[in-house]
Amino acid sequence: MSDKKFNNLVFIKKTDFFSNKKINYIRNLVLKGNILVLKSAFRKSKLRNIFKRIYKNSKKSDKNTKMLEGVKNIYYKSNSSGKGSYTTYDHNWYFFPWNNDKYGLVDTVQKYFDRVILFNKYKVETIKKNTPKNGIIQRFQLLYYPYKKGHISPHKDPTNITQVTCGIYITSYKLDYDKGGFFVFNKKNEKEFIDHKINSGDLILFYNGLVHGVEPTSLAANSKKNRDKIDGRVFLNLSILETHEVKNRKTTIGVDISNFK
Repeated sequence: MSDKKFNNLVFIKKTDFFSNKKINYIRNLVLKGNILVLKSAFRKSKLRNIFKRIYKNSKKSDKNTKMLEGVKNIYYKSNSSGKGSYTTYDHNWYFFPWNNDKYGLVDTVQKYFDRVILFNKYKVETIKKNTPKNGIIQRFQLLYYPYKKGHISPHKDPTNITQVTCGIYITSYKLDYDKGGFFVFNKKNEKEFIDHKINSGDLILFYNGLVHGVEPTSLAANSKKNRDKIDGRVFLNLSILETHEVKNRKTTIGVDISNFK
């Protein structure tokens, strides 16, 4: 895939997701620009309660966010710009498999991450044992985008290590907001909001180089949503990536949509 544009939403069965005979089939669908959806992969109440506990216990941002040997789990607030006018405003939590996870997040999703490792043509046990000194690791990245300000500008992520990335919806358009969320661009360069078709507890697979972003979420006047008072969008990304032990590691690059053809 070279154009980094969205093709179609494809809904898959849980049996296909966990079938070794379907690994290449699923991988090829993703590389063609499709976003694959596994409905109700998780109990939404469990995921949402885990997030609430994590958020409640996160008071202070860590100063060092580099993934170096010996790194602990990380929490930080991002309000910054990067390559190619790339901007973010969000809360980030990095969980790593070699650290203790008192919330049970890692254990809850690990068997799904095992499949993501296979979709990217790696050996599960090798990746799970890796630490930063090995160059590539698995990272469980929890993201929270507060109402009105939380966003990520259009960008593309590196594809040298991961081609098939995974996202788990903790909040959803149906329950938590009326506007905004995760978007991609189709073959006509039209912006499409994928969030509006996905529910809390669903899982998606998409191409890591697909140009995408997150627009600020908000509630309409007199909206009956946000009963859990999460006040924004929450998403869990499962991805394999280079650590900061690697010189000249590939990083996310912003995309100027006005020149995106």
